[in-house]
Amino acid sequence: MRATRNPWFPRSLVVLSLSAAVGLGAAGAVARAKDPSIATDSGASLSATEAAIVARTNDARAKRGLGPLSADASLMNGARRQASWMARNRNLSHGQGVTENIAMGQSSASEAVADWMRSDGHRANILGAHSQIGVAMARAADGTVYWCQQFR
Repeated sequence: MRATRNPWFPRSLVVLSLSAAVGLGAAGAVARAKDPSIATDSGASLSATEAAIVARTNDARAKRGLGPLSADASLMNGARRQASWMARNRNLSHGQGVTENIAMGQSSASEAVADWMRSDGHRANILGAHSQIGVAMARAADGTVYWCQQFR
């Protein structure tokens, strides 16, 4: 009697492995986004990158004896809209009616916050008398990354 192999067996292993990897990756991202050191207001939900921007911003504030900013859902939405608009239009420009830091080209949240801290005006926004923050990162079709912080 000849043994036969199930032709679907290798494919099912690949699908199962990929599903597990995606599930674990998503769980890790959620765990990082729910970092207890990052306070959120009004149901704000943060991606891992957004959580990193808030954490680096709060690190800069803590080094100067300032309290942390909490992520605010409405500011998060505003920052996401602005970052997405800049990426879609490949146009680095400020929104209206909000204290805001924007940047483009940095490869990480740490690099974006470090660049803002080297600029007098951006540093003043980060260290200002704010209590809430919204942040976002968006990637243009050409791969350029756009960053946005909004404060209240």
